[in-house]
Amino acid sequence: MKKTLRRAAAAFISSTMLFTMSAALPSQTAFAASCTIDTGKTYQTIRGFGGINLPEWQAINLPAGTTADMSAAQVQKAFGNGNDELGLTILRIYISDDSSQWKTAVPTALAAQELGATVFASPWYPPASMRSNGNGSKYHLNNNQYGDYAKHLNSYIKYMEGQGVNLYSVSVQNEPDYAQDWTGWSTNELVTFLADYGNQVTAGTNAKMMSPESFQYRKETYNAILNNQKAFANTDLFGTHFYGTSRNDMNFPALENCGKDIWMTEVYVPDSNSDANTYPQALQVSENIHNGLVVGNMNAYVWWFIRRKYSPMKDDGTISKRGYCMAQYSKWVRPGAVRIDATESPENNVLVSAYKNTDGSIAIVAINKSSGNLSENFTVKGANITSVKGYRTSSNENIKDIGSVSASGSGFSAQLPGNSVTTFVIAGSGSSSTDPGTTDPGTTDPPVTTTPPVTVTDPDGYIAHYTFENGDEDFTGRGGASVKTASEAYAGSKSLLCSGRTDSWNGAAHALPSGCSAGETYSFSAVVKYTSGSASDTFHFTLQYNDGSSTSYKKIATETVTKGDWVQLANPSFTIPAGATDCSIYIETDSSTNDFYVDEMIVAKSGTAVSGPKPVKYAVADVNGDGFTNAVDLTLAKRGIIKGSFAAAGAKKGADVTQEGEVTKDDITWFVKYLTKQETEIPPAPEKPAGQMRPIAEYTPECEKYLVNNEPASSHQERAGVQYGTIQKKTYFSKKANKNKPYNIMLPAGYSTDKKYPVLYVLHGFFENENRMITQGNGQMYTKQIVGNAIADGEAVDMIVVVPFVFTHPTMNDATGFADQGSNEGYDNFVDDIVDSLMPHIEENYSVATGRENTAVTGFSMGGRESLQIGMKYGDKFGYVGAICPAPGASGAWKWSKEEDTPSLVMITGGTQDDVVGLNTPEGYHNNFNRNSVPHLWHIVQNGHHGDDSIHSHLYAFVRMVFKA
Repeated sequence: MKKTLRRAAAAFISSTMLFTMSAALPSQTAFAASCTIDTGKTYQTIRGFGGINLPEWQAINLPAGTTADMSAAQVQKAFGNGNDELGLTILRIYISDDSSQWKTAVPTALAAQELGATVFASPWYPPASMRSNGNGSKYHLNNNQYGDYAKHLNSYIKYMEGQGVNLYSVSVQNEPDYAQDWTGWSTNELVTFLADYGNQVTAGTNAKMMSPESFQYRKETYNAILNNQKAFANTDLFGTHFYGTSRNDMNFPALENCGKDIWMTEVYVPDSNSDANTYPQALQVSENIHNGLVVGNMNAYVWWFIRRKYSPMKDDGTISKRGYCMAQYSKWVRPGAVRIDATESPENNVLVSAYKNTDGSIAIVAINKSSGNLSENFTVKGANITSVKGYRTSSNENIKDIGSVSASGSGFSAQLPGNSVTTFVIAGSGSSSTDPGTTDPGTTDPPVTTTPPVTVTDPDGYIAHYTFENGDEDFTGRGGASVKTASEAYAGSKSLLCSGRTDSWNGAAHALPSGCSAGETYSFSAVVKYTSGSASDTFHFTLQYNDGSSTSYKKIATETVTKGDWVQLANPSFTIPAGATDCSIYIETDSSTNDFYVDEMIVAKSGTAVSGPKPVKYAVADVNGDGFTNAVDLTLAKRGIIKGSFAAAGAKKGADVTQEGEVTKDDITWFVKYLTKQETEIPPAPEKPAGQMRPIAEYTPECEKYLVNNEPASSHQERAGVQYGTIQKKTYFSKKANKNKPYNIMLPAGYSTDKKYPVLYVLHGFFENENRMITQGNGQMYTKQIVGNAIADGEAVDMIVVVPFVFTHPTMNDATGFADQGSNEGYDNFVDDIVDSLMPHIEENYSVATGRENTAVTGFSMGGRESLQIGMKYGDKFGYVGAICPAPGASGAWKWSKEEDTPSLVMITGGTQDDVVGLNTPEGYHNNFNRNSVPHLWHIVQNGHHGDDSIHSHLYAFVRMVFKA
């Protein structure tokens, strides 16, 4: 096939470049010098590592017994981050010219996305109706059909979004500058398309526009885009390939400094002819990644086929030596990590790079290309090292856990065997101290399996089964808690009651069953319930263990539980860290000290699906949460009135059909009329008189119960049966700037012009844009999921969320510097622009409930500064004001002269690990309100940074507080 021939030629070029480059490096010496890591000097943000799945082409020359598409087990192997898994976080897919084949990419894309992968797509051909034979390439896009091609790509994005695949980006064309087998474009054609049609490709979607992906990082294409203002504006990120790209040619300062990501989206190293297990040839993979990240400042590194004889995974789904060399980066340099400065070549044939993850951990990747063993000294400036663990791939090791490395103060020493790559992981103050070889160090979520589980119905098939029918089964209270059996039960007649808790980590604990071993994978399940306290609570099923140097913790499963309901905490594929000792399992909550019950705790072999109660989704007129309104709901509503209470918090919401806050005879009358067909619709919620809100002194303290240090992991996950908001990108005319400005708007699920919705305005920080707080963050922004899940759980009201481009200036398009007067004016101008231009536009074009009781604003960093300014100046228009890690410079009276101009809620969030504005800046604003006796919430996120962790924690609480005063 021509594709194979073309790749062989590329491999020859690539091998030649690598051989020449290696020969040019200094020769090996016997002793190593010192390598210095400087945590204070930072470079690019890493988005991840990945590869392409292309079943249409995988089917060619397919080995016997293998399938074209990836199996569920292979997806898990590639995108999971447990034992012997690659830890990939990016999936590239194919945009077929035949729309009937778009469905082919969906199953694997959904499965990878479920495991946290970012998905993007590339086209090779326009549809047949839009192309003609090319001159020097197989095809050429007809010059008069650029608009049709833009619609084709736009339709693909919308199709994928409709299937649940959230595409991060699409590119213009795969390798337009090589194009022997596909579509060729000239540089002028590419720039014209981007300038005139680039914005049409992504219109009405959440996807970004990626540049064409050059075969060999040829600079002429990218320089042409940089030099065309419209083309550059319509390009959100740049993509390129590394076939035959020398180390020197990876350096491209003009592109690296343009402010947009550069993704290396395709390569294989060193060739496609030899087997991927050939070693030390496979070590060139680590070297190529190093050069791309360190010399090219690439934000992402993506392989060609994920599965092939020359790929990270062999055709049979096993990881190859090349894969293990790639995994030395992908498993421990996680999305959102920032590359930090390191002595790149402290010794001949040694290459070092370093990265700081979002949890504060530091990953140092050291490659020894020589055949001799070396001893290397590492000094980490700005770090007090308490723990270093090593993982290595060599001729006879595959991402082997080499255990703890002796460290002292800010330094450590380690052996680098010949022809090896080693990753050293230094635990950060924000990390969970989990074993990085078995789970993602940037999250406490357990690995997710896509392998269809096997249901076990025979209780004797379980490793352990705790029913509590005959006592406490050797469970003990953790911390100040005590445990005893109780007559409240999910199954049988007894459960375990955990009471006397004085902290959230106090719970019910048991030693890990003797049938379980470290490094092995098992299925865990438990059923929990609580009956007093807030309407919902977050429960964790947790493992505690000793990792050889300290006590560590891993979350097995997490669920949001509604008061009064039994809910299952389950994970059918949880891996106990290798080397773990003194293991115990326990149930705890996220932040509360409520008493709770535990029943049916089960440990079984991996893949076992244990049946259990799922979270109940209550809605108005559905008292039992079964999705229907019938006589059962009428009976339960009557029973609740007679008893004066409801078993579950959600049940009261379901019975309160009139939505007045209490269940009365009027609700019973509605049920009767509905069941006798005298009524057909739920009555609308009563509207408050305009401006009527509870005063700040009354309402703000009531909201303190919603504050959390870390929002539950389940708030980030899209749940079956829950509909989420739709995000659209629009523009409004700014009077202040005298031009159109963009914004993102998220309309709630089921948005209807027959209903009026309150509006939450969310503002981004300095040098950011309208995507930052809703679709793009340091890692993935979970605004849609956090808001959608809160609404689905009845903890937040349906709302519209607006994220505008804050910078507002008549002559400047964006900020240029922190100290620049015009840049600061551009942000401060928004204080009036939101009221004069944006709010009228939103109210004119959407079904909006107006008035301060229906309007809220919060923002991050510079946006937090502006939200405070907006709240102080326009308290009569904004009933709820928040600020996340607000930047310095906000000024005002820090109080309001009269109650009707005072918001009902003011909330300020600061992070203890904020290295940009520090904790002292938001604390200063907190002190200003204190000095003026203004009630407000001061929310400190322990280990919170100037980024996504502080933002998510704030938004999780804030959306539960607004529009309820």
